[in-house]
Amino acid sequence: MARVRKDVWQLPANDKTLFWYGEAIKDAQAKPITDITSWWSLAAMHGIDRQLWIDLGYLDAGVTLPFDPDAIGFWNQCQHGSWYFLSWHRAYLAAFEAILLDAIVKKGGPADWALPYWNYDPTKPNTLKFPAAFAPELLDDGSKNPLWVKERYGRRGNGVISIRPSDVPVSPLWQEPEFFNEPQDLPTSFGGTRTAFSHGGRGAGLLEQQPHGPVHVLVGGTKEGTDPDITKNNGLMAMFETAGIDPIFWLHHSNIDRLWESWLTVRGHASDPADAYKNPTDTDWLNEPAGEFVMPRPNGTTFTTTAKDVLNTKAPALNYEYQDISVPGQQVVLAARLGRLGIAPADANTLAGAMAMASQKTTELVGQSRSAIRLAGTATDASVQLDGPATSNLSASLRVRSLAPAHAPKAPDRVYLVLENVTSTTDAGVFDVYVNLPKDATPAQHPEHLAGVLSLFGARAASKAGGAHAGDGLTQTLEITDIVDAMHLKGQLNAQSVDVKFVPQTAISANSQIDVGRVRIYRQSR
Repeated sequence: MARVRKDVWQLPANDKTLFWYGEAIKDAQAKPITDITSWWSLAAMHGIDRQLWIDLGYLDAGVTLPFDPDAIGFWNQCQHGSWYFLSWHRAYLAAFEAILLDAIVKKGGPADWALPYWNYDPTKPNTLKFPAAFAPELLDDGSKNPLWVKERYGRRGNGVISIRPSDVPVSPLWQEPEFFNEPQDLPTSFGGTRTAFSHGGRGAGLLEQQPHGPVHVLVGGTKEGTDPDITKNNGLMAMFETAGIDPIFWLHHSNIDRLWESWLTVRGHASDPADAYKNPTDTDWLNEPAGEFVMPRPNGTTFTTTAKDVLNTKAPALNYEYQDISVPGQQVVLAARLGRLGIAPADANTLAGAMAMASQKTTELVGQSRSAIRLAGTATDASVQLDGPATSNLSASLRVRSLAPAHAPKAPDRVYLVLENVTSTTDAGVFDVYVNLPKDATPAQHPEHLAGVLSLFGARAASKAGGAHAGDGLTQTLEITDIVDAMHLKGQLNAQSVDVKFVPQTAISANSQIDVGRVRIYRQSR
């Protein structure tokens, strides 16, 4: 029987899951970094910066390391901005879990122990709190809490971890039926862009963008009153190179893995393509990058794995399942959208069923900003200039009121705000992004204009000229279909431009150089 990964918020009072997690952490942390089953080597697989680890006190400057900390290999192999993001992290968590389970069993613990998950469910505000067991520095007996690290600074830098429902939206995930997109396509897929081995690519999928990125930054943050551009001032979770040191990292990624399983249960529109809400069958994803995903075994040996090896979590090699993979949040169905656009309720379901989905998506640029936007510690405004003909095409697709079910028209366009070439001197930043706010409005009072959250997790490395991104930074995609639908109904799509506002949710230094190279709006017909 498969072991059950449990929701940390659903653990009974007498449950020992976190106790045994702590015991295994102590065992792994007692080993030197030269042991590939140590806590330190496992964390370095996700990322390591030798000097940063020394500055934070997690590495002795005199230690001879078994791997080059500046190279991508056994260490620094985490996959981000790639269609391998989910499969690599699943293999990584499984190897980590096996090593901890081995230690737990040797200590007399349960053979069915499994890594729990932190389900920050936006529909259940209580789950957005930081799990209580990870917060105190000391346990009741006065000993050090193995689940605690000091470098968790939170949104405001004061150690208080606060997650809002808007930081971790999941409903957008259930609207996207495609697992991956091609490099030349609009990056709107659930799992990411087709890439080769990618320690930090530009093609992050929707799940990696949100909720993954914001949780990293909002737990890590920057120590209050310090400069976030100086990496040692940032929390562990906020940076690739240190995230794996924090015990909460593993529960966060357990939940990301669980959301992948949830997505596979979604049932979309009847006219969705045959591969909707399914894993890729492309051999490039299943079999590659051959030999590059290297994982440790409990006995200190290594093995290689690929995506095809981790598709079935109940298979002997993984042997786990989740306590709950039900789909949280609301899946916005086409009929509901047609109702908002003016179709009578009696006709909306019929019309939605009759609508033909295109065999291939068509994308058109609707507007773009004219120059780069420098973000700051206060709200920053940007203007997206609209293209007249493209905006007319968009408006035409939204005029559904006169359609009869017998016409079997195409579904109305979906609309995306794409933030391109996001470069930054810090990773520890989160911005709310608003579209078409009323003049002089207080942003927080208008959630209906919130497009989503821009997280800078990974942006610092992506901004380095010699890095994998060649200094081009990150790209983030936010769906703004609901906002544009409302603009259409109010007759606001005939304007020459659309305003976009970036509102910082974390401390931003006056020295920080955070730029959005271009803001574009696309319409996409399916």
